[in-house]
Amino acid sequence: MKPTVIRFNPKDPDLKAIREVAQSARGGKIVAFPTETVYGIGVPASKEQALERLYQIKGRDRSKPMAYHIGDWDQLPFLNIKRNPAFRYLSKRFWPGPLTLVVETEKGEKIGIRYPRSLPACTLIASSGEPFIATSANRSGEPSPKTAEEAIQALGGDIDFVIDAGPCDVGTDSTVVDVTVNPPEILREGAELGAVKQAMEDIQSGKIPRKRVLVVCTGNSCRSPMAAGLLTDELKRRRLDREVEIVTCGILARDGATATSEAILVMKNREIDISSHRSRVCRREDVMNADLIIAMAQEHCDFLAGLVPGIKAKIKVLDIKDPIGQGIPVYEEVVKSLEDQLKKLWNEIVE
Repeated sequence: MKPTVIRFNPKDPDLKAIREVAQSARGGKIVAFPTETVYGIGVPASKEQALERLYQIKGRDRSKPMAYHIGDWDQLPFLNIKRNPAFRYLSKRFWPGPLTLVVETEKGEKIGIRYPRSLPACTLIASSGEPFIATSANRSGEPSPKTAEEAIQALGGDIDFVIDAGPCDVGTDSTVVDVTVNPPEILREGAELGAVKQAMEDIQSGKIPRKRVLVVCTGNSCRSPMAAGLLTDELKRRRLDREVEIVTCGILARDGATATSEAILVMKNREIDISSHRSRVCRREDVMNADLIIAMAQEHCDFLAGLVPGIKAKIKVLDIKDPIGQGIPVYEEVVKSLEDQLKKLWNEIVE
């Protein structure tokens, strides 16, 4: 029996049809879908019977694991992985895109993860509600398909659905990098190899941050940008700014707003320019990727702990009052409090 083919027009995308296919995948159906590299086949990771069938279709031994595919950043916590500096750097630079990263889980297992940039692939996986386990849509040892027609020729009636979005943009398998070893190692050369090799050189030469510090307040418009400005200035003064990355967010922030005029002014008085700051709301990915989190108040700690359970151990609460809507004298008091509190945390920030 031939698979059901769902046509996908990038100029007029029918995302509803793909979401319906995702529901079928949750029921155990095998779906072939396009990525920017090649066509793949996959199933939601929790569907054990469908996964067994996937291995049979592929003709692959269960001792050779397939990669997990995520449809958005929010699916990454499902996999419970260790996020070292190499992972953070490479994922930030290449995802979504044609790079598979081999990482270690908190249980000590090695797994491969891919975040494709193909809209139909991401819609399919995100709509399923969990990561997919997927592989190229061909029998083991045969060429990877670059079109839906090639995927159907390779696997025929063994699969249930094919999302046909035309030829893949890249047409080459993803590059695979193992970030569990130091230095990271390229396991398979593939798409964007030159850029990946350059990124690997950056990692080996120490040109990437070894630590990420997340500073959190409510609106991300005064306390957190002022604290980030103080930290960044001190890191530059000590020539540690390439080693420690400072990022900010707010639990109730509006994306894209500037710092308050009062915050900009009091920092300017200290010869620190935060006028380019733009606010953004805190997301799970921000919290998961941080090595240390500096919260301005207990309410921010509680919010982040609800966003990502088990995260409290790496949160430091400063207990800094909110100056929003008040005058310059209050902002000056807040900056002085920040200076005092951050000095006490300095060793923990840079260690």
